[in-house]
Amino acid sequence: MINVKSLVQHVNPVPDPPTNGMSARARDELAELIGSDLIGSDLVGAVGTKRRGPARRPSRRGVLVAAVACTAAAVVAGVAVFALDDPKEPGGGGGGPMADEPYFRTTAELESASVLIVRARLGAGHEETTDGLTETVATAQVLATAKGASPAGGRIELAYTTPGSGPETADLAAGKEYVLLLDELDGGRFTPVNTTQGVYGVDGGHAVAGADNDVTLSPGVIKALKLTP
Repeated sequence: MINVKSLVQHVNPVPDPPTNGMSARARDELAELIGSDLIGSDLVGAVGTKRRGPARRPSRRGVLVAAVACTAAAVVAGVAVFALDDPKEPGGGGGGPMADEPYFRTTAELESASVLIVRARLGAGHEETTDGLTETVATAQVLATAKGASPAGGRIELAYTTPGSGPETADLAAGKEYVLLLDELDGGRFTPVNTTQGVYGVDGGHAVAGADNDVTLSPGVIKALKLTP
């Protein structure tokens, strides 16, 4: 029976290089593989001693593997950067233009930021594209004003993000009444101060905040708009 323990103790995982005592046939075959100029005393020294060969140019496959590894590392780094941008944190991005919208934590902040606060009925709108940004523009009939100058003719031109065009858009529909807290744009148009807090629905004489808005309107604004708390 073979002595396994003895074999394990004496096995050489890195076989010694061939010595000069190889046969002529073996020498010829080795010469075809590595070049005849490497056969001789420069290739091997004493038994068990290895010499450092010349540096090799990396294969094309090795270069491609390295490139793929670098690309994967860049992708992982990019994912980490996006993960750090939490839209729930103050100043966090939402993955689009919504990241630049202000958010107001109190009634005073919200109403102070509004140039015009009105109760209005929204008319039919149409889409316009300016500088690559598409939005809906509609005329609204003003029914009451709580802040700002009453518009001439009782109408304002309202520009807003088209409902359903992104993850956060105001729930606006033609023919319905709303409380609008507005900022003024160039050209005399108005726009909600932000998507979630610039629009309150009117239902049964009450101003109804959207699902993502927990800021109520002040009693003075409610009274001026002829609504009930």
